[in-house]
Amino acid sequence: MACLRRHLAQANAFFHTNYTEPNILYRPKGSIAGSAYLTRWEIQLNRTLLCENGIPFIEEVVPHELAHLLVYKQFGKVKPHGKEWQSIMATVLGKEPKTTHNFTVSRPDYLYVCQCQTHHLSKIRHNKIQQQHIDYICKKCGTILKLQ
Repeated sequence: MACLRRHLAQANAFFHTNYTEPNILYRPKGSIAGSAYLTRWEIQLNRTLLCENGIPFIEEVVPHELAHLLVYKQFGKVKPHGKEWQSIMATVLGKEPKTTHNFTVSRPDYLYVCQCQTHHLSKIRHNKIQQQHIDYICKKCGTILKLQ
């Protein structure tokens, strides 16, 4: 919140506005670091990436998403990472206008075995096996994979 408040204060001083703090929710999963919901004045952050990356995540993602909200307030609906967004990132918030993050995304995997090796399956494939009773077969030995 300190990072958000600091950058919001910079923007309010620059634009001579009094924008309120956006709502912060911790919802996105996977590789998406954050999202800005323009009409709801809301930022959603990936709680897993936040926990795994701490301060560097906060210092990069919070201003990035705040810039999207500020662009919407100042210019309306424009290209997401266009010249307006880049200008606000660099000039107003003092940040490099990077469009993507470089945080490592840890993906839980599930170990399955066949007759010849161990396989690392994604959560999606694991759930299909467990819930839909789908079988995956090893391409090497031709046997059905079993949860280890």
